[in-house]
Amino acid sequence: MRLKRYLRYHYFKMIRLKDTPTKVARGAGLGLAMDFAIPIPLVSIFIAFLAARILKVNSFAAVMAATVIKPFFPGIVLINVYIQSILVSFFPVLGRLVLPRSEATNLLGNMINGILSRGVPYLLAGLINGLVVFSVSYMFLYYMLNLRMQKLKFRTRK
Repeated sequence: MRLKRYLRYHYFKMIRLKDTPTKVARGAGLGLAMDFAIPIPLVSIFIAFLAARILKVNSFAAVMAATVIKPFFPGIVLINVYIQSILVSFFPVLGRLVLPRSEATNLLGNMINGILSRGVPYLLAGLINGLVVFSVSYMFLYYMLNLRMQKLKFRTRK
């Protein structure tokens, strides 16, 4: 029950943002997609913020969405690994592609090396998952934000 409450709380925070529905939905979709495409804890939040500023979408929505999904990071990695195995089974040549790595001395470097050791199929799986998550979350939030705008307009007419 706590998970449902957590997600509902953040959903209502997202709906109340003061910007156009398109910008908020794109920002939130970008933030969610970054966690799949760049599976490094905390780094994807900063990249989502920078990408949102560059693309001129709601950067607060991007950061909030990227932060909300952080507790599900192990599940995100498992989904990426599963999609990676599907990609390798359909395209075996992808399994032989290796990315260059350097020796790391800190935690962030070790995390990046861990991702690079999975190879190109893992990065492709993250990109595919990111695109799917962006599309679904954008459509859902855009619909909900437009529905909220219509309700607010209806209330002001009375």
